[in-house]
Amino acid sequence: GGGGGGGAGGGGQLAGSPQAEAEVIALRIVRRLMELSNQERSDWRYNLQLATFDEALLLCGCVVEILRREDSLVEVPLPCRVYGDIHGQLLDLLEFFNAFAWPDKRRGDIWSMSYVFLGDFVDRGAYSCDVVLLLFSLKFLYPRKVFLVRGNHEDRLMNINYGFHESCTRKFAAEGEFIWERMNDVFEFLPIAALVDSTILCIHGGIGDCIDTLDDLRGIPKPIQVVGEINSSTTRQDRIILHALWSDPTDNDQVLGVHSSPRGKNTCRFGPDRVQDFNRRNGLKLIIRAHECVQHGYEYFASGQLLTVFSATNYCNEHNNDGAMVILVRDEWTGEVKEHAQVIKSGAVDTSYGWNDQQFRAPSPMRRADGSHETVVRGAGVDAGPPGGWAFGSAPGS
Repeated sequence: GGGGGGGAGGGGQLAGSPQAEAEVIALRIVRRLMELSNQERSDWRYNLQLATFDEALLLCGCVVEILRREDSLVEVPLPCRVYGDIHGQLLDLLEFFNAFAWPDKRRGDIWSMSYVFLGDFVDRGAYSCDVVLLLFSLKFLYPRKVFLVRGNHEDRLMNINYGFHESCTRKFAAEGEFIWERMNDVFEFLPIAALVDSTILCIHGGIGDCIDTLDDLRGIPKPIQVVGEINSSTTRQDRIILHALWSDPTDNDQVLGVHSSPRGKNTCRFGPDRVQDFNRRNGLKLIIRAHECVQHGYEYFASGQLLTVFSATNYCNEHNNDGAMVILVRDEWTGEVKEHAQVIKSGAVDTSYGWNDQQFRAPSPMRRADGSHETVVRGAGVDAGPPGGWAFGSAPGS
């Protein structure tokens, strides 16, 4: 089979091989969470342990071999579900799986459906390490059905501060540091974009000011490092990676061109004219991106040519936002690809303890359909970056 576990991805594994062992571990993690998702949450709030240190390392080693073979722009077939930021909010992710479908062969639609997760799996939420174990398990079991795309938080410079590092050390004690390093090693092999049915680009942040063609996103050698700052020696490829992970659309469809970003000088905001030009030039119908919290879990831009999707509700317990996932299907009458948002309403289920109490920095303002950004007034304010004046320090990372 196409590397990785049995499942939809390929044939069974040789007994006794690391892959066979990883398949057992991955399946156990998925089924355990499936079971727990139907139980009283308080029973496992503080003591969830999905894998041992050795099992987590083995899973990382097997998943990285699958990712190594994928292009930096990975091709995905229809139909497809696209998830936005999860940010360690395992409770919301399990709600989505229970409400709509699990990427599982026993209780889901994995044989007939692809899944794309658009990055920011970690940080801010209380279950970062568990979300990674779940997503790595799914990737291993179904390597040609589940696609993990990198977000700006799948980066040591970010996730040492925003909660993932602490999640690993809390879960694995003295060995947590090593798990954190190893998982970050795997993140460097993630694709930075996915192309669904050759017509829909899925990317965490956006096209910035330097991504002009799909070929700009293809063939980037792995491991992919994210540079700390843009300066005179920064290569075009390094800029492309930064903008793919960090850029945002402008405030609304009236703001054209390219503008500076409140996230700092290493990225930018791009207008609807850039989106429409990019889509036309590359034969695309739509760009789907994540990276910003939106009120209804999904929000259009550029006259419907770009869609932001965010899959965690009540972001950091600061915003009362819904969470959404987008399903892409081919209309059987017209042959056109259609997108539909599937939403979990804010407060439908109390998942408030899925967020960390303390945040390294206030969450980014919510993107508003009217083009304004909600301001969050907090005592702490938005503080400066980590020591060393790291260039993204001037703005919070969504």
